[in-house]
Amino acid sequence: MKTLFKALLIFGFVLVGVATLLGWGAVHLLGDVPGVHLTIDGDDVIWTSLDLADAFGAGLGLIIAIGVMCLIVPLLLLLGLGLPLLIIGALVLAGLAALVGVGAIVGSPLILIGLVVWLLVRDKPRKAPMAPPAAPVGPAAPHVSNGPHAPTEPTLHA
Repeated sequence: MKTLFKALLIFGFVLVGVATLLGWGAVHLLGDVPGVHLTIDGDDVIWTSLDLADAFGAGLGLIIAIGVMCLIVPLLLLLGLGLPLLIIGALVLAGLAALVGVGAIVGSPLILIGLVVWLLVRDKPRKAPMAPPAAPVGPAAPHVSNGPHAPTEPTLHA
């Protein structure tokens, strides 16, 4: 999931950059076209003839507008749409839990009767008969009749 979120974050930054470049290009390419006029307070604004203070004010306004679009609008959408949907989902889940709880209380006698019937009627697994122990494989164990001096294990004495 970390990779997905990183990819979405990078994709979002790329989209913001492309939108900024498109806006800048539209302002500079269409700003001096004879049929396009930007009018503020009844005065025509020509982008190429802006003073330094006017350009600074316009840039500051654009930075504030971009900040609002990147920060405030997503927060408003998250809180305005996401939070009510989350609250409605929580209320629906609480209602379903209440219905299941009431159903368990009301149906508990039937559940207990069903459990008793199932325990009485179910097929009990049958145990397989135990097989007799297998005879040991290998040399026969020494008998007491061989005497106490009979070798029971090979020795390395010469």
